[in-house]
Amino acid sequence: MKSVIIYNASWHTFGGGEKYICTFTDVLSKTGNYDTTLLVDKPSITKDALSRYFNLSLERLHIQPATPRQVPALLSTADIGVVVSNFRSFGNRAKKNVYVLQIPYTEISLQSVSGRVLRGQIKEAGKDIFRRSLLSTARDADLVLVYSEFVKHALHRSHGINAQVLHPAIDDFAQDASKENIILSVGRFFRGLYNDKRYDFLIEAFKKLRQQLPHTSWMYHVVGSCGLDEASLKYLEELRDAAKGHPIYFHVNSSYEELRRCYNQATIFWHAAGYGVDEEVHPERAEHFGMSTVEAMSAGCIPIVVNAGGQKEIVSHGKSGYLWSTLEDLVGRTIETMADPERIRTMSQQAREQFHNFDHQHFADRLISLFHQLE
Repeated sequence: MKSVIIYNASWHTFGGGEKYICTFTDVLSKTGNYDTTLLVDKPSITKDALSRYFNLSLERLHIQPATPRQVPALLSTADIGVVVSNFRSFGNRAKKNVYVLQIPYTEISLQSVSGRVLRGQIKEAGKDIFRRSLLSTARDADLVLVYSEFVKHALHRSHGINAQVLHPAIDDFAQDASKENIILSVGRFFRGLYNDKRYDFLIEAFKKLRQQLPHTSWMYHVVGSCGLDEASLKYLEELRDAAKGHPIYFHVNSSYEELRRCYNQATIFWHAAGYGVDEEVHPERAEHFGMSTVEAMSAGCIPIVVNAGGQKEIVSHGKSGYLWSTLEDLVGRTIETMADPERIRTMSQQAREQFHNFDHQHFADRLISLFHQLE
C-alpha cells in the first residue's frame, strides 16, 4: 500500500477548495491501495468535523496536525505527496509529487510586483514573490491538477505548466421537494482579489428586477460560510444593509441539510464571480470552476450565471441555463424564465442531466486513473 500525505495550505473557511481535497482523500483511501494522511494546522479540524460538514465518510483517512515548517519533512516520508497551495511552495519532497493549483495566475514579473506595491497591495506583492517559487516547483512536479480547462489554459499560457483537469466531485442534492419562487446564490462571504462572489452586484440586480416587477412574489436567498475576521464580517454587514427592505435572506455558516433544502426550494440560481473582469488580463478574478452552480443544477435549479471563467464549461446556454454579460441581460433572462412555466420545467430537467457530467463517479474514475499513471 502506497503512503499518500496531503497538505492543504489554507483552512480559513470550509469552502469549495476544502471540499475538493477532502473528497480527493476520501476517494483514494477507499480504494484500499493508498494509506492517506491529511495534514491540518488547526486543532478544530477533525475527521468528524470534516465528515459532517462535507457529508463524506472519511473512515479510512488519518489526520495529523502539522505546522507549515513541519510539512516538507513529513512529505519526504511519503510515496506520493500532494500539496494544495495558493502561494507557498513546499518543494518536491516525496517520491512522487502532486500539486493542486486552484488559481489561474497571470505572468508574475518584477513590474507586476512593483505595480501591486504602488497600489498598496503589499501583502499580495509579497505572496507573488513566493508564487514564482510555487509555480516553478509545480512545473517540476510529477502531476499538476486543476479544476477546469479555464485554469489549465491560463497556467499553460502564462507559466508553461502542463496540468491535468480534475473537475470537482459534485454531490447530488436532489430531493423530492416542490420548487418555490426563489432565486438562490451560494458561496463564501468575503471580499478579495480572487474569486469575489459579487453579492453586492447581485443584490442590486435583484432590486432592479423588483423595480421591473413591483408586485412579484419572488425572493432572493444567499447561502455561504463567513470567517470571523473583521473584513469578512464587515462585508457581510454591508450586504445586509444593502438588502434591507427587500425579500433577501442570508443563511450564514449553514448546515449541509439547510444547504440541501435551499437548493431544492430554489427555482433559479445566480452566480456573478468574475463579472466585469477581463479574464485575459486577470483570469484569477473569474470563477475557477463553479462548484455551487453544478450543485444547484443537481437539484434542478436553472443556472443564470456570468459568462466568464469555468462557468462556460458547466452551462449549455439556452438549454440547461443561461450565460449573461451585463446586469440588463441577467435581469432580462431571469424575468423571461420566471414568466414561462414550460421553460422552467424543461431547463430544470436539462440542468439535472448536465450535472451528471460532474458527479462523484466521474471524479473518482478520473482521479484513480491519474494516480495509476504515477506508478
